[in-house]
Amino acid sequence: MKNRLIYLSLRILTIITQDKILALDKHVKKFGYLANIDKYTSQGAKIGNKSILISCTLSSSSKGDKFFIGENCTLTGTTLLAHDASPAIFIAELVKKEQPYLSASRLSYRAPIRIGNNVFIGWGSIVLPGITIGDNVVIGAGSVVIKDIPSDSVAAGNPAKVIKPINEYIAAYQEKLQKFPEQF
Repeated sequence: MKNRLIYLSLRILTIITQDKILALDKHVKKFGYLANIDKYTSQGAKIGNKSILISCTLSSSSKGDKFFIGENCTLTGTTLLAHDASPAIFIAELVKKEQPYLSASRLSYRAPIRIGNNVFIGWGSIVLPGITIGDNVVIGAGSVVIKDIPSDSVAAGNPAKVIKPINEYIAAYQEKLQKFPEQF
């Protein structure tokens, strides 16, 4: 909350001064980033250094969902679902209150999501409960991760499958950088 207040105050100051204080922009960006991290932390995420979440959705439940995100990660438009309420439709023992609008009316399966270091998860991807994604991983946009993804790999699809080792991915982009630097 403190970071959000600082961010909003700096934004107002930027408007008032018509952005004539050049160093102000750096501080606005810094506190905007910290406010964003605070938002996801308040939703049950533990987030490592130099990680950023952009327009992500983290599931929430009355018992609290847990998300562990390593260092140097980028998640863009990703949905992390650390619980699954669907079994309550089929298993009567999971229905605790007949009124579905009451809190804790249905029990959900819940398991934390663990994301390693140096992970990129593309826009529109969904990660299901209990999934572990290793270190040095790229998950392609629009993927649905239903199984653990090992370290040093690139995975994509619905359901997400490993499609190549990370070193091949890096080599392909290093070649593109050399041939087409203007595209970066």
